[in-house]
Amino acid sequence: MNDYIELWQRVLADVEVQPAEIVLLRNPMDVVNSNERAWHRDTTLAMRQWQVRTLLSLRDTDREHRILVTYGDLFGQTLTTLKRIATQFNLPWTSDEAALQAQIDDFIDPALQKSDSGESLADFEARTDVEPDVKALYLLGRQAAADPDYFASAEFQQRIDEMTDEYLAKYGALYRDFNVKINSKTFFVFGENQAQVDQVNTTLRNGQVKMVGTEADSHEVAEDLSERLNNNTIAIQTYPLDYLVVEQKEVLNNYLRKNAKRETLWGIGDAKNNEIVEMLTTVSAELGADTHNVVIADDLTAIIDERERRLAIQHLVRTLHAVEQPPYLVLMADELGTPASQSAVTAFIAAEPTKAAPLRDEQPDETFKLQTPLDMDEVAATLTALCRRASQDEQQQAALNHFVSLNYDEILNVKGDQYANSVRN
Repeated sequence: MNDYIELWQRVLADVEVQPAEIVLLRNPMDVVNSNERAWHRDTTLAMRQWQVRTLLSLRDTDREHRILVTYGDLFGQTLTTLKRIATQFNLPWTSDEAALQAQIDDFIDPALQKSDSGESLADFEARTDVEPDVKALYLLGRQAAADPDYFASAEFQQRIDEMTDEYLAKYGALYRDFNVKINSKTFFVFGENQAQVDQVNTTLRNGQVKMVGTEADSHEVAEDLSERLNNNTIAIQTYPLDYLVVEQKEVLNNYLRKNAKRETLWGIGDAKNNEIVEMLTTVSAELGADTHNVVIADDLTAIIDERERRLAIQHLVRTLHAVEQPPYLVLMADELGTPASQSAVTAFIAAEPTKAAPLRDEQPDETFKLQTPLDMDEVAATLTALCRRASQDEQQQAALNHFVSLNYDEILNVKGDQYANSVRN
């Protein structure tokens, strides 16, 4: 919200609501330590983010309708601090402070505080590992928090404006990406059979890739999302952007970001990846991760059970459709143990990222367009043949992509197939 204080004020003014703005000031070292512990964030960037957000909150909040509260006072002297806030904004106050204190004591759990140094102001001022501009901003904020008249003064506001100008002169912009660029490679293995996925995981580990399997934090998310896809609560085409799954997306985002920053080569090999391939590729793209996908393709013509074959086809088509943009490698399930497949994985690990657009297949659509209604025997044979060629020659991925792109909707909505509604049909 610090980035959009002025916008919030304009919206409130439009609906004739007076803002009551509480600015919370925390020791920047505690913020940095919290960021490092939770997200393994770079110390310098976390410190700069604290600086920008603090400048914005002190520069743009309404001088007539705000209060400055320190983190230490909020949790160390909660009752007194709440009474200050209530007085400042003319809020009703309880006549039974003892009962309110009991509620506070019951609600606040000090054991949840993982990044509170308890550092005194004098100790902070004596630090030599904090940039002078950061130190000056925190000390100014502490002075203002202890002296409401100074906080409301033109002198204080002028000093904040000066600090903002100094920051701009030094760093160029207030709004910037404070996330460390992700330079690692992230590998996803997609396959129907966990034993086959594990076989690829082993080959990747032999190439120094730190692979996790079903123990990954993403596994539980995949189970949840796949159940929602199965019962048609969310739709395959839109669920990565669906507000209903924002919490699951955030879990994936944090998990992928944390590992991608910590490990040079890492990845997830879990058969459940098939169920959430669209979400994994979407989140990876949003993170700017260098994602490398390994797709295990079965010989679909060898699957006798019609329903099992239909679901395997649809899983494979979904996966190929989702991974088309980043680099991907196709491996045939019946060739995983061959030296050729292992060599292909080794080369895939070593390959440098490219910004070039994927190769386009120049053959006419008629070459790949399936007849409708679909003959699933034809689909299985054509898709298997294209995957086998792509596994032997990376240039053939263009033809495979062409086929999948043309026939994606029809394959996922075959009459009698309820995959879009329930893979359990």
